[in-house]
Amino acid sequence: MRLPPPPSRAAAARQRGFTLLEMLVAAFIMAIVAGLGWRGLDSVARSRDDAAQRMRAGTQLQLAMQQMDDDLAEASDGGDLLPAVSQSGQGDLLIVRRVGVALGSDLRASPQAPSPLSGALLVVRWGVRDGRLMRWASPPQLARAGLVQAMRQPVGAPVVLLDGVASMHMLVYRFAGNGLQSQSGAWVNLYTAADGEQSGNNPLLAQLRTPGGLRLSLVMVAPQMHGPIEREFLLENRG
Repeated sequence: MRLPPPPSRAAAARQRGFTLLEMLVAAFIMAIVAGLGWRGLDSVARSRDDAAQRMRAGTQLQLAMQQMDDDLAEASDGGDLLPAVSQSGQGDLLIVRRVGVALGSDLRASPQAPSPLSGALLVVRWGVRDGRLMRWASPPQLARAGLVQAMRQPVGAPVVLLDGVASMHMLVYRFAGNGLQSQSGAWVNLYTAADGEQSGNNPLLAQLRTPGGLRLSLVMVAPQMHGPIEREFLLENRG
């Protein structure tokens, strides 16, 4: 009876399995692959978070500029001490505006319907405080005394519309005059509220006092929105 031949060296190596060194090398390679994969996932997550923050900042800026556009679209000269657009001593933007109509109301569906506050005005103030762009709005009223007081100091609680604002600067576009000269003008600094003291309630003077446009310059310092931002608004309803 013949005995089976002895196993070859290759077969013997297969039966022995992996050596400790081979196991360590395999574990080292797996650790490197896992680390690279984790860094890739972390980079994707950070990119997603940054994109979401930038999108939120862009949406916040868009809503703030839309609100300012709405305020300027309803700007109305109120006569002495109540110019349609002016600047306070603190550098705040002051807008005397008509009362808006809420969305979804009957007045919105029928613009010709009379409003109980159709003759009322309110003072809107835009300013930068502690790195935030804020908006104050006085209650709508017919009495001039309350409006003048709101021009002198903020009224009510402010609404924060934009974060990360270092500074705000405004210029207005003023036409040269009437007739042929009304076709030309220049961007100049805002009049202060005191400039309207002796101008009276003459509609022609009110139209000359009210600018044709406003240029807003913001300096942003937020990580998701950094650098200067400039917007221009057209005052369509002058007077």
